[in-house]
Amino acid sequence: MKKIVHRIGILALALAAGLPSILEAQQVPAGAALELDPYVVGEARPPVDPGAPFIEMTLQEAIDRALENNLDIQSARLNPLIQDYSLDVARAAFTPSISISSGYNNRTNQSTSQLDGGQRTVSESLTFNTTFTQPIRWYGGRFSTSFNNSRSETNNSFSTRNPSYNSSIGFSYTQPLLSGRRTDSQRTALETQQIQRDVVDIQLESQVRNLTDQVRVAYWNLKAQVEQIEIQRRSLAQAEQLLENNRIRVELGTLAEIEVFQAEAQVANALQSLLNAEITWRNQELAFKRLLVAGTQDPLLAQTIVPTELPSFEAREVDIAFAIERALRERTDIQQQRQQRAISQLNLAVTRESRLPDLSLSAGYSLQGVGGNLFARSGLGGEPELVEEGGYSDVFQSFADFDAPSWNVGLNFSYPLGTNAGSANYERAQLQLRQSDIALQSQELVITTEVTNAGLAVGNTFLQLEAARRSREAAERSLEAELTRFNVGVSTNFQVVTTQNSLTSARQAELRAIVNYVNAVEEFERVQRVGR
Repeated sequence: MKKIVHRIGILALALAAGLPSILEAQQVPAGAALELDPYVVGEARPPVDPGAPFIEMTLQEAIDRALENNLDIQSARLNPLIQDYSLDVARAAFTPSISISSGYNNRTNQSTSQLDGGQRTVSESLTFNTTFTQPIRWYGGRFSTSFNNSRSETNNSFSTRNPSYNSSIGFSYTQPLLSGRRTDSQRTALETQQIQRDVVDIQLESQVRNLTDQVRVAYWNLKAQVEQIEIQRRSLAQAEQLLENNRIRVELGTLAEIEVFQAEAQVANALQSLLNAEITWRNQELAFKRLLVAGTQDPLLAQTIVPTELPSFEAREVDIAFAIERALRERTDIQQQRQQRAISQLNLAVTRESRLPDLSLSAGYSLQGVGGNLFARSGLGGEPELVEEGGYSDVFQSFADFDAPSWNVGLNFSYPLGTNAGSANYERAQLQLRQSDIALQSQELVITTEVTNAGLAVGNTFLQLEAARRSREAAERSLEAELTRFNVGVSTNFQVVTTQNSLTSARQAELRAIVNYVNAVEEFERVQRVGR
């Protein structure tokens, strides 16, 4: 609106001053003819920045650099390793464990009875015990074996083995019959961590694909902005050419001087647009480098990126129904949602088990063995007479001969009286599973909508591109005709400026349409594979 008012004001001043009408046809002098500057998308290069050497880069090179250097991706690649350790922690609940204990005891007793074996008895004992335990991942059982040893030496006059060796070896197994048989908290935790490991891989895949998409969008935006600078540069060159032409005509007396003012204003506006385009380009280049560099010392930060690849914008056939089917099957966010539902199912199963009574069957078998020098005494507390020499090896002979076996079987039952926390947890787990189902349905709806919109956008942006291309071609033909008319003196400065501005706008619109179509095609592919 301000420009229109300004032009009306200029026209009024011209009429008031008695200058020749700007609508009056004038013959253009030799050497002052205007020409159409041809423009081909893709030939532009960024402005020269002193101290910043050019580095040419294709889209694939940019993607490869980002996947290698991007700090967010480097951090994300650590997540699977971190989850592996969490999985190892869950597996550790089912690894065997061994415990070893040993001790020494020296004890002196003063006699208070003739049966104490002496006025003052001294006993020394040495113990060495080992226990091995193995939780069973199937059916929640637990197996354990123990091997206990002791050596005792005393001056008790009643002892018949001195020193004496006592050992036992035992085996036991405990099996839950109700609660904890099908699953328990430890097995559920392991399965949950295994699912979480898959989720972490899916999340990493999603981040990689989204980074690839960000690089692609930033690459084409940078490419478009470089072209935008070229468009504005050519617009400035056309404005300067028109200004120079008007000055020549003013000097020759064939044009009013006020036309120079309008041309100067056009040059100033074109220069401002060029500066704004360069500022936007610097910001976009910095944002693009942020995706590609590995830190503040990366040499790419001091270079000027030249995007060399040209966008391909052939017509693309879109099968939305097939795309939706593929997205519902493969998209990373729907896979994560299904994994979360699987975790909810595990929680439901373990809470269902916790409602049952605790009934377990236990069984054990053990062997006892003794060894050491065997003494016989004449009468109670008589002098010892060595009957048989022995030692620790006698213990193993006792084991082999099954001299002192023992076994046991038992049932253990427990059930809380009153409120059962397991029932409340089960009801809560059912609601959480229902929430997971609703979330899954919601995600399916979101995916269907996104894929449909992305598919429609491909067709719409292609039509917009075709329209923008025809509009640009028409604007070029219009300017070419207007320049021809101007050069033969049947057009005006105002009409040329207006037509030049229309061509600049048409070129900008076509450039935006190209980028929009390329991004729409890639976005249609992305929404079939990955969610934000």
